[in-house]
Amino acid sequence: MGWKKSEMDRRSKRKELPQKGYTQLLQGSRLATARANNLDVHVKHCFEISRAIKHRTAGEAVDFLNNVLKIDSDRPDIRRKASAVPFRLGSGNKKRKRSGPSMVGHRRGGIGPGRYPVKASKLMIKLIESCMENARHKYEDIDPEEMIITHCAAHRGQIKRGWIPRARGSASPSNHYRVNLEIFLEDFNSEGDELEDEF
Repeated sequence: MGWKKSEMDRRSKRKELPQKGYTQLLQGSRLATARANNLDVHVKHCFEISRAIKHRTAGEAVDFLNNVLKIDSDRPDIRRKASAVPFRLGSGNKKRKRSGPSMVGHRRGGIGPGRYPVKASKLMIKLIESCMENARHKYEDIDPEEMIITHCAAHRGQIKRGWIPRARGSASPSNHYRVNLEIFLEDFNSEGDELEDEF
């Protein structure tokens, strides 16, 4: 049974709103951040990519996502080398469907269920590179490729409303659920150098 907006409590209404600003506190000694708002891409794909690249270095994350993009090649020998993104959320065969979002096929490498989200990977590479440029601009003595991804998240953005005309003058909603992405890179190498200088 669907709820009307007027019948919703305040907490439910709040969940319907898009995220504004960063969802994490900007805390860290040498921190670089980047955001992208209202991207027209699947939120589940962005969520799974965010989970896969978190705690990697920026260089490793870009290499991993470039390997995912190999699936888009025309050559079959390059496609075979593509890496899959593990899909953890809702990947069990709960409704005994043979295909569809409730069942994701297992991939090579022992990762279990996985897919190759090309569009989301391209946008995530762009975001990581933007964050690396922010780090170069902010700190001169830093190697952005060695910075660790301490936070990477995908949240619901604004809904782009649309309609499909139907028979007898009616219409069905055709909405695009857009995504807000954010990423934090943090440098821990300088802390080790400072400790060495003290001794």
